[in-house]
Amino acid sequence: MSDNWLHSPQEQSALLRRIVDRIRGSLELKVVLQTAVDEIAALLNLQRCYFFWCFEDTQRVQVVCEQLLDDGRSPLLGYYALADFGLWAEAIARGQLVGQPGTPESRSWGASPLLGESLADYLLVPVRGQDSSLGYLVCLRESSGCWLPGEVAFLQAIAQQLEIAIQHAQLYEQVHKQAQRERIVNQITSQTRQSFDLETILTQAIGQLRQALAVDRCIVHLVELEGEPDLSVNDDDSTAQDPAFRRKHLYESCHPDFPASVEDFDTHGPITQWVVQHRRRVVIANVDQDERIGPDNEEYCKAQIRSSLVVPVQTREALYAILYLNQCSRVRFWSMNDQKLAQAVADQLAVSIQQAYLYAQIRQQAAESAAQAAHLKATLQELRATQAQLIQSEKMSGLGRMVAGLAHEVNNPITFIYGNVPYIDAYLQDLVQLVKGYREACPNPPLALRALEEEVDVDFLVRDSQQILTSIRIGAERIRQIILSLRNFSRLDESHRKLVNVHEGLESTLCILRDRLERVEVVRQYGELPRVECYPKQLNQVFMNLLMNAIEALETQPGRSGQIDLRTELVMSPESHRALIRIAIADNGPGIPPDIQPKIFDPFFTTKEIGQGTGLGLAICYQTVVTQHRGSLTIQSLPGQGTEAIIELPVRLVQAIAPRQMEAQICCPDAAVSAQIS
Repeated sequence: MSDNWLHSPQEQSALLRRIVDRIRGSLELKVVLQTAVDEIAALLNLQRCYFFWCFEDTQRVQVVCEQLLDDGRSPLLGYYALADFGLWAEAIARGQLVGQPGTPESRSWGASPLLGESLADYLLVPVRGQDSSLGYLVCLRESSGCWLPGEVAFLQAIAQQLEIAIQHAQLYEQVHKQAQRERIVNQITSQTRQSFDLETILTQAIGQLRQALAVDRCIVHLVELEGEPDLSVNDDDSTAQDPAFRRKHLYESCHPDFPASVEDFDTHGPITQWVVQHRRRVVIANVDQDERIGPDNEEYCKAQIRSSLVVPVQTREALYAILYLNQCSRVRFWSMNDQKLAQAVADQLAVSIQQAYLYAQIRQQAAESAAQAAHLKATLQELRATQAQLIQSEKMSGLGRMVAGLAHEVNNPITFIYGNVPYIDAYLQDLVQLVKGYREACPNPPLALRALEEEVDVDFLVRDSQQILTSIRIGAERIRQIILSLRNFSRLDESHRKLVNVHEGLESTLCILRDRLERVEVVRQYGELPRVECYPKQLNQVFMNLLMNAIEALETQPGRSGQIDLRTELVMSPESHRALIRIAIADNGPGIPPDIQPKIFDPFFTTKEIGQGTGLGLAICYQTVVTQHRGSLTIQSLPGQGTEAIIELPVRLVQAIAPRQMEAQICCPDAAVSAQIS
């Protein structure tokens, strides 16, 4: 490319924008760096152009991108010692511009042993990345004089934009790595929730970790803890289909190109002993240079291990295992992302192993003392019942306060509007009569008054005003009905039992759910019912939960017309010969599978996705109907034929049972209703 652009600010600006646009065309760090190297090499006619990272802590550099125009030069991609740069090393470590461009003294730096001496003109431009990471753009060309100040300034401008692109790419890479860590940890967490089988958890975890980090071997060594149960398996249990190799307390996942090494693994080797003693991570880039291992270690030589990352699997209380990541095909410098991912997996495995130990201990204790296990189960059920009651109580209290406040705040202004509509109507009629009188008294008004009358269009104004008043009256009446329904539903001032009309509670609930019922046909078959003694607010909540379940069931089959049938009737109990009211709420939805019907009244049981349901709706309904009102609640359902909920309540309440019995009954309703569920 011609050098004319050096003397034209407009061309420089255009070139800079073009190069920056290409550099920012990707969020992959390798693509960003390679694009920058290619563009700079083409623009400045460079024989070689590189980008490398400088790691001050290890005194090494990593050449990650290059562009070679002289075919005789071998690629330099890979890791090198910082000392290979000769006199440049100190300046590179400090992040300086290397080459002293524009002055004859630039030759005083000398040539780099790594880059060679065939090219006399060189320039190394520092580039800062995220977290103070340091990189360099290396520009080399044949001897043709010093670097021009314009060239250096342009390269520094590109470097500034490249720093932004690198930071974005590094942030994207960091988020991607974080997502990868979370995905693997979540998979291990999910496996832990599905099974407490430690062998399954460990073998799958090390297999996923080995693939994620592209290592050749991944081994987990369970450290024997005094007093902990033995969770290992016998060698006789292994099968040919098992993707991981194992020995007592050892599990391994390895690349197909390398044989299993667990048989030769030394559980008391030098690295194992060091981790057990210090409980810290060990990062070994080259095992031959580690004084604890050395080049002649038989175990490492036989397993062909060249690099190793060892992470303790521990909690604050104990060291449960040691995780070994071994690279056999090459020497590997373990990045922080590698170490973070391995540490995240180790932390989750520590939790999984701890849970497995706890689970084994609980099983042993249960086998030794059945009575103690039953006591623990009863305590858990009582806690869950108390939690369910607290949640429902707080929810209903908040709903009642909200509805009462809403009804109070809206009722006053809407009553004012509704009450003044007749007066406005009367005043308007008087004005109309007045206008008519003026027209009769003055049939030929002045031209100005006639023009004003035509502009105002009095006749249209009178007609439209009547329609507006009618709309205001209808809207105000509708709002009053909604407020009445909300107050009737919440019944905040009716915390005690009283005589109520059940049909009013059903209609209030339907009114509140009007928006959800737009595509659902509601068929009412109400019988003649007496006023029922009950707790109105709690009973309305039962109607709400059952109707919501029916609506949500219908919404799962959008192509089919939905229908909800409400049926009420007065019946006589065959056992006690007392009057009962029966309320049936049926839908034509998909029905409930038979295998889950015995569980539908269990607290916290739900078939919805996580975060979409609490599993308390039917449990609350059962508690309210059976425990509080001494009635019955049954669910009849056949797959594909819909579901029907039948509530039977006594017309007059008998004495309530003790609160402790109420808590117990919400926990174990199956015994009372399982026979009634078809």
